[in-house]
Amino acid sequence: MESNVKIRLCASVFTGSFLFVRNAYAYLDPGSGSMLLQILLGGVAGVAVIGKLYWSRIKEFFQSRFSGKEKR
Repeated sequence: MESNVKIRLCASVFTGSFLFVRNAYAYLDPGSGSMLLQILLGGVAGVAVIGKLYWSRIKEFFQSRFSGKEKR
């Protein structure tokens, strides 16, 4: 098969799968919002820890970049 035909076939199958969607009868329980908040806060805390661990390298990078002096 040609590449163009494969792309059209995949696009038509993907689009067609949305035409026959049934109701899921699902709900988000009260703990879902709490879990999403914990994931978000955990990600922020992880970025903060990584930033703290590499702060000296980040600081040196920007100081050497903007100070005008070259480090040997």
